[in-house]
Amino acid sequence: MTYTYPFTAFIGQDLMRLGLLLNAVNPKIGGMLIRGEKGTGKSTVVRALAAILPEIDVVEACPFQCNPHSTDLMCPHCRKAAENGPLPVQKRQRKVLELPINATEDRVAGAMDLEHALSTGEKRFEPGILASANRGVLYVDEVNLLDDHIVDILLDSAAMGVNTVEREGVSFTHPARFILVGTMNPEEGDLRPQLLDRFGLSVYVEGILDLDQRDALLRRWEEHESNPKAFLNKWRKRENALKTRIAKARRILPKVKADDSVIRAITEMAVQLGVDGHRADLVILKTAKTHAAFEGRRDATLDDVEAAAKLAVSHRMRRQPFDDVPDHSRAVEKVMDGLRTREQRKKKLLKKESPTESKQDAPLENGCPRERGLRPSPSGSEAAGEVFKPGKAGDLSARTFRMPFPRGKEPEKGRFQKAPALEKRGRYTRISRNQEGGDLALDATLRAAAPYALSRPAGGLAIPIQPDDWRRKSRTHKTGALFVFVVDASGSMGSTLMTQTKAAIMHLLAQAYKDRSEAAMIAFKGRKAEVLLPPTKSINLAERKLRTLPTGGTTPLCAGMALGLKIAKKALQRKRAPWPRIVLVTDGRANIGLDKTRDGALLPLHEEVLAMAGSIGRENHIRSLVLDAEEKHPAALGMAREIARHMNARRVPIYGLQPESIVEALWE
Repeated sequence: MTYTYPFTAFIGQDLMRLGLLLNAVNPKIGGMLIRGEKGTGKSTVVRALAAILPEIDVVEACPFQCNPHSTDLMCPHCRKAAENGPLPVQKRQRKVLELPINATEDRVAGAMDLEHALSTGEKRFEPGILASANRGVLYVDEVNLLDDHIVDILLDSAAMGVNTVEREGVSFTHPARFILVGTMNPEEGDLRPQLLDRFGLSVYVEGILDLDQRDALLRRWEEHESNPKAFLNKWRKRENALKTRIAKARRILPKVKADDSVIRAITEMAVQLGVDGHRADLVILKTAKTHAAFEGRRDATLDDVEAAAKLAVSHRMRRQPFDDVPDHSRAVEKVMDGLRTREQRKKKLLKKESPTESKQDAPLENGCPRERGLRPSPSGSEAAGEVFKPGKAGDLSARTFRMPFPRGKEPEKGRFQKAPALEKRGRYTRISRNQEGGDLALDATLRAAAPYALSRPAGGLAIPIQPDDWRRKSRTHKTGALFVFVVDASGSMGSTLMTQTKAAIMHLLAQAYKDRSEAAMIAFKGRKAEVLLPPTKSINLAERKLRTLPTGGTTPLCAGMALGLKIAKKALQRKRAPWPRIVLVTDGRANIGLDKTRDGALLPLHEEVLAMAGSIGRENHIRSLVLDAEEKHPAALGMAREIARHMNARRVPIYGLQPESIVEALWE
């Protein structure tokens, strides 16, 4: 028997645990995203949540765990059965279901029941993971690694409370009310801002640095490992008390009120913190009322607003790529201190006012009430004229990179490019008759076999199917590019030139951030090239590596190009790999070679460099860009120009050039 670590035995991570508890009280908050470094207990605490969730009444034997007390929350089968009288009811513990990282759209949302269709010839819906998760918790580890369209399905269902499936000739809708909890390590790539915003709450967790807490954590975990049953019994009383508190808060929640001062505090909080959109206001209000219910109160207060804002705004505050994550807790506290001070002043003024006096309406401006505390628009004079400084991404261009596809296979226009999905993942877009390895397109297969149903031996099947009838699903997925930055970090790159080089690369990284592209970074100096960063979607990690890149030593240019080609070719071999592009940053002045030979004799260094460049140029699926870092002077050798010609690459002189121009070069 497996014993889960008790929720109440956790030490630290108070904000994360509070967010999970508030979602347990009120699933309408919209779930929670937990971001943080490895080994901080993210997964363990989510799995521990199941034990403290109150039991629920469900319709007996219903695969959707329908609520027997509300026909609005029933699946079509239970709703029809309820017309004939009360349905059989059973108590059931709420589940915490874990979504596999490689789950397909059919497995998540549900699809046609293949076995039933073949044996009876009738269409029937086969429930997916969303059906099993109804009225429970759906946990997604590494949510940032899921395909975007799978995340869209999860978030749509969580927001609407229903899952609607219309594919393969099946149209079915069933309740899907669940608490969505995602965990992720930002170093492995982030979610798109549009997806981030749709998680109700978000926290960032880090390892505990307090020695006493770490000591207590270690002792508790050792106790649990040595005798998990006894450890669970030790904490059972606290677990039951917390479960009772959640059940009580659920009963109180519908009666909780928020007065005008609370509503005003929420809107001013959102404006002063500069959050995007209006979803933050709604989530803060729901969370504040839920927090009040959890504390046993029927009136939400400013303290509840503060607790809610700390959970609801961290992933919605505006920031540019490479900006550090703002200390949102401190920002929230600062705003709340100002609001409380103002409320106290109002109360003092009201006491001094005569009872006969009445406040006049706020003066109007352009027919609308004057709004106070609003920050100037970013388009105003204060935001204008921002200068791109070395090491800063600056304002991002609206344009995005084109994908480096071979000639004759140019992709469709758009922010992302669609590439064939070689695995059983991606969106089902069309039918293929001869594709091998794709999963079966059941609807198309049945349609192909139906005309021959009467003329073939049945073999116990309603619709006999032969191999010629098989139809496969062709899937596509959105993909970015892989940018392999091969950077000359030798002594020939002077300080001024390296500063410009870093600024240019950071501008490219900023564009990659917008496209959700991957980046790899190689530096060559001394006698070797090394991988500073393997391919990753964490563009912020690439930026940190670039900032701390030192320079000095000789120039092993061939080693850098060889390693860059190796990484690009390895990416092409991966399934669902992004299209690679090598960005070589060098002045072309190599002075260390790979000791290549021809007919037993060492190649001249000049020829060795051009031969390696030619190897890259002959790769049809790899595109290249050379950023020429050679200074302009009469003694310039022009080696970077020769290297670019052999690589079939676009060459852009970096000296004195604005980074925006380099982005434009990738379009040409």
